[in-house]
Amino acid sequence: MKPLVASILLGISLLGSPVWAQEYTVDTYQEIFKGDNQFKQKQAIEALTIAGLSDPAIYDVLEAKLLESLPLATEKNAIDYSAWLVKGLAYSGNDKYSATISNIVNGSYHKKLKKYASQALENLAQYKKWNAILADNSQYVAEQSPKNNAFANALKSDDLELMRLAAKRIMDDQNYDDFLLERLSVELKNPRLMSNDKLAIDTYANMAKALAASGNTQYREVIENIAHNNPNKKLKSYAESYLKKYY
Repeated sequence: MKPLVASILLGISLLGSPVWAQEYTVDTYQEIFKGDNQFKQKQAIEALTIAGLSDPAIYDVLEAKLLESLPLATEKNAIDYSAWLVKGLAYSGNDKYSATISNIVNGSYHKKLKKYASQALENLAQYKKWNAILADNSQYVAEQSPKNNAFANALKSDDLELMRLAAKRIMDDQNYDDFLLERLSVELKNPRLMSNDKLAIDTYANMAKALAASGNTQYREVIENIAHNNPNKKLKSYAESYLKKYY
């Protein structure tokens, strides 16, 4: 789903610093979205990307901030801000917000804002599925944080797009926790969803890149095995480049 990826990666490209520097809670999100610090709000929205949170206590406040912003969305910065908020609302995966998003798509708003609202409608449906995977606490490891467990659930899923998103976020957040590196290693040693499909290749390439980018020599052998033995030439080539770049 190209719109979904474009909408999510917009945030990854715009925010250079790790967004998992703090553990966000429902109260934290509410406080941030009730406030006026747009940078913190954008960081919080990025944290929601793979948090698996659907609590209306978070998204009702975000929705209110979005509705408050819309009359001002007539110039570049204000349009961008409203676009971030509508993107964040989609991460709820909750149909109760579809009317608000649809009203933007069908309203007399700037074409950029309408474009992101249209993408948000697609993302809303996707996150209904994804949040159920990310928030499945039957898979959680008690000693790990909610964020690490959400990442691990993504990597263990049967959804290539979600797995790829997790790998990209691990790199973007520089979240090279041993727990996640081991999870990446397990998946790369047994690439159960690997095929010659472009999405599968890209997913496993990003997972290998995330593992290699940690610089942890304990996992060099995993990357070497892909570079030397994987039957897919493209994935082998990616792994070879990661060996040169990160080790």
